[in-house]
Amino acid sequence: MRTKQAIFATALLATSAFAVTAPDLPMTGWATQNGGTTGGAGKTTVTVSNVDDLRAYAEKGGYTIYVKPGTYTVPSKSAINVGDNVTIYGYQGAIIAQTYTGTKNEDNTVLNIVGDNVIIRNIVVKGAGAVDKDAGDCMHVQGGSHVWIDHVEVYDGEDGNLDVINGANYVTISWSKFHYTSASSNHQFSNLIGNSDSKTTDSGKLKTTMHHNWWADGAKERMPRVRFGEVHVANNLFDSDDASHCVRAAYKANLRVEGNVFIGVNKPIDLYDGDYTAVYSNGNYTENTSGNSGSGTNPNAFTPTYSMSITDVSTKAKAYALRDSIQLYAGATLPDPGSSGTVTPASSSATESSSSVASSSSVKSSSSIATSSSSAAVSGAAALTKHGSGSATQTVAQGEAIASFYYTIENATGATVTGLPDGVAGTLDGLNITISGTVSATAAVGTYKFTVTTTGATANVSKSGTITVTAANSTASSSSVALSSSSEKSSSSVAISSSSETVLSSSSEEVVESSSSEATEAISMVNVAKTQMSLSPAVISSTSTLRFTAAHPGMVRVTLMNAMGIAVQSVRVYANAGENSVNLSRGSIASGTYYLNVRGAGLSLSRRVKVD
Repeated sequence: MRTKQAIFATALLATSAFAVTAPDLPMTGWATQNGGTTGGAGKTTVTVSNVDDLRAYAEKGGYTIYVKPGTYTVPSKSAINVGDNVTIYGYQGAIIAQTYTGTKNEDNTVLNIVGDNVIIRNIVVKGAGAVDKDAGDCMHVQGGSHVWIDHVEVYDGEDGNLDVINGANYVTISWSKFHYTSASSNHQFSNLIGNSDSKTTDSGKLKTTMHHNWWADGAKERMPRVRFGEVHVANNLFDSDDASHCVRAAYKANLRVEGNVFIGVNKPIDLYDGDYTAVYSNGNYTENTSGNSGSGTNPNAFTPTYSMSITDVSTKAKAYALRDSIQLYAGATLPDPGSSGTVTPASSSATESSSSVASSSSVKSSSSIATSSSSAAVSGAAALTKHGSGSATQTVAQGEAIASFYYTIENATGATVTGLPDGVAGTLDGLNITISGTVSATAAVGTYKFTVTTTGATANVSKSGTITVTAANSTASSSSVALSSSSEKSSSSVAISSSSETVLSSSSEEVVESSSSEATEAISMVNVAKTQMSLSPAVISSTSTLRFTAAHPGMVRVTLMNAMGIAVQSVRVYANAGENSVNLSRGSIASGTYYLNVRGAGLSLSRRVKVD
């Protein structure tokens, strides 16, 4: 029998073999205070595919803006100024790029957040390469307030990656990755909070929370460097080999630095000239570091007006568990808009049911309808654009999940879907409608013609496709089989509880003391789109049954993560091709909201669950 140490090594290697989607975690920190931050929630939702449209909607304000995949290059001296009540949320592969200026003091900033109530998520901002010319940043919050920047990747900013300056306030920066590549030759100074000792008007402002961020390769300084602000730096990862200092307490800075992981860096907490207001340092983990590591507790340090859970990193095992989680999920790793598990601010909408509609082949089908609650017609012709790997024409067996896909809706308020086989539905999220689900095992064999039709436009449009249902594949098991890591194919229940030997807790030293000797056992990449998971009952009070569908057999890891994205329990099990089931026992887990993930054997599934 392999040790826990070996099992965990395999799980980590397997994770890197397929695309990982981060759970959609709630906002916390300063952005939740003084009225909170909602971005474009409840406003009009638009989808953009070029810089001009992105600029127009962002600067006008009052929109949730979905950014399609592609590179959006912003000209020098032409920053996109983000106005009030805006959410910018990118699809996977959405990159906003900086134009190299080559001229000293020429501002080539890409995104300039000047408005109130702004959310930026799931975007990559690519700089032109750091040089010492005092040019522009990839992003800065310049005077804006109530700002949440979450799951972004920012790198190679010519002057800086992301600064908070000029009276900006109530800012949270979370689950983001900052780094530099070989395109940068100097001035790899990532994040500045407060841009001048002489800007005394910043006093009482620049309230910023930075949590679960990753300062990775190439970052040398300013992670962040702080003036004036009450800045909370908590549960971040610093492991840049190039770091000359990480957190720097500069003029009038008031800092709380707690629960961070510093590995192989110089000056984890740099007290600089000693003219800071206060530095509270507590519960940080340091390994192979040199230089200052803070001043301990300080009675003059600010106390946050918000509640925020700080993950304990007091041991190597706990610190490495946080490290692994941040390395896995920091950056633009959220699902696309409309994908399963995505929660993004969107315009108000309601989902209704409609009667069954017969398909062209006269096979009885189920039908779903999703329409916006808006009653005002949108002028002009509507448009539907298909996205996703699933084809609009596909064949699946009874009991199989379709390869999901979705349509973006433009110039309309919603859409309806008719003609789908039992078990497959159309789900509206903002102005994206996703076609997904598992064909019922009792669905009639035949060809189903479905139709997606926009609603609320003066000129609506329709698009159609076909889903052909065949008899159940006898080679793929569709019956439930219970799983257990102890025998890998047994029918016993798996307890999500620290009392079970098969469960790996983040506090176990054995978990992280792993080697790469079992690399040959890592699960290989499998392109599988036909996957689904469900939990019954949906709320775990004592036991629940997790069901998921796999197209290929192999080992998977079932992980329960808390609201901060930290794995609280995890188990490795064997999955057969087809439908699988595993009985989950609550054990001693506290009540609350968690994220249940199934990873491996070509699977990458997540859903939010409640334990009560």
